[in-house]
Amino acid sequence: MNRIQKILFSPSFLVLADQVICSGTNFFLTLVLAQKLDIKNFGLFATLVLLSYLAMSISNALLIQPFQVAIAKITQKKEYQVSLFLGLMALLLLFMLSVKSLVLFLPKTNVYVLQSNAIICYILGFLINDFFRKLFLGLSKIKSAFVMDVLFTALLCIAFVGKQKLQLHEVLWIIGLANMATSLPGILFIVRNYTRPVCWKQFAAAHFAQGKWLFSVALLQWCSSNFFVLVSGIYLGIEALGALRLVQSFFGVINIGLQTVENYYLPKVAQLYADSASKAKKYLLEITTIGAVFFSIILVILFVFSDRIIVLAGGLKYQNYGYVVKIMSVLYFFIFLSYPVRIAIRILVLNKIFFFGYVLSFVSSLATFHFLLRYSGLYGAVSGLIINQIIMILYWQNQLKKNSFQLWK
Repeated sequence: MNRIQKILFSPSFLVLADQVICSGTNFFLTLVLAQKLDIKNFGLFATLVLLSYLAMSISNALLIQPFQVAIAKITQKKEYQVSLFLGLMALLLLFMLSVKSLVLFLPKTNVYVLQSNAIICYILGFLINDFFRKLFLGLSKIKSAFVMDVLFTALLCIAFVGKQKLQLHEVLWIIGLANMATSLPGILFIVRNYTRPVCWKQFAAAHFAQGKWLFSVALLQWCSSNFFVLVSGIYLGIEALGALRLVQSFFGVINIGLQTVENYYLPKVAQLYADSASKAKKYLLEITTIGAVFFSIILVILFVFSDRIIVLAGGLKYQNYGYVVKIMSVLYFFIFLSYPVRIAIRILVLNKIFFFGYVLSFVSSLATFHFLLRYSGLYGAVSGLIINQIIMILYWQNQLKKNSFQLWK
């Protein structure tokens, strides 16, 4: 019994359980919205989700990613945490002004004002919650992150239970307010540990040194990952975009492991690398091997039962899109292969190389999207994403070899 309790309350298990809840909630939320929103509004929601991921990528590049690598070396931790929070507030203000500015170009009606306010609530809540989750995970305060995600899931269940049909603006308000409410543990943490950030300029300079490349990488990474998805909406229609996003939501299950690696294991590998490069490499290969078994099982299940899964998730209106699940399974095989290489690039602080990998990927997208989408439809969209992953893996692996940190021979 004591051994079981020890396992259940161990940091590794809590991180995995937290990510299961987080990714699982997003997964089932997507399924619920796919069934309760009409195809057009679900496609619009999918577009907004992609734009929110862009904002999250920018926030992570400027705040979270430098924090994940630097936290082990910084002694003024409370000052640093407050400085990070102030940086988040500045970014949120910028994003809010950006959304309001875009509304100026739309017809001035109450509908657009309502939609813009709902969009702002959704994006701000999403970014605040994401910031505190990753802050807690980086500080190894796993229980706090776990409580946040459990509360968020509970609030969404209460809000959406019994709803037969939903309007897009009310969905955005509910999700945004739920994210803000469950971020209260993070706000309380900052208040309790508030220390005047005397060294904020030093922290800002360190973040800028890393962030100037990571910011560019974030933009290119988003474009590389989502360019084919957004352009497919133009070439194939908003319904096809919604179907592609619905299929991508299945792979939120896969993202349980990927997000665990990104948010929890990366700082641990960085700490090991500070002591010994060989220990860091060995640990990275160990977690990669364990992850390979987990991902293989999930990918095979999704591939074999693709037609049943798409209908079960979205209803009969999506029955013609089962093939997208199959080709997405192939894509995620290559995404998995890229993750240990990505982590190695990060811990070596080879941000310029990280950046140029995504440059090559985006150039590939620009060169191939018209041909692939015009002649292959959604097959072409996912094939383009696979090509992007292969290009990045080969380039990064070659650069790691030059820096004497080759993972595979």
